[in-house]
Amino acid sequence: MAIKYPFITEKATIQLEEESKLQLVVDINATKNQIRKEIEEIYGFEVARVRTMITPKGKKKAIVAFTEGDAANEIATRLGLF
Repeated sequence: MAIKYPFITEKATIQLEEESKLQLVVDINATKNQIRKEIEEIYGFEVARVRTMITPKGKKKAIVAFTEGDAANEIATRLGLF
């Protein structure tokens, strides 16, 4: 499984609300395509873009943008973040 858990900070919450982007901590070896497929299969929303980065703590973080405007909020609600 590529996705580990959601990454929630103040900046991540602002991105979620204003830009409909979700931040997730993923497996260090996961590719963008693996992350995209897993999110689309699990949550049923089409992914527009996946950006990844390695944090200073050595974890890989993915910022996922969706084609639907309220998809990130819906997923966050399903995960119990709000």
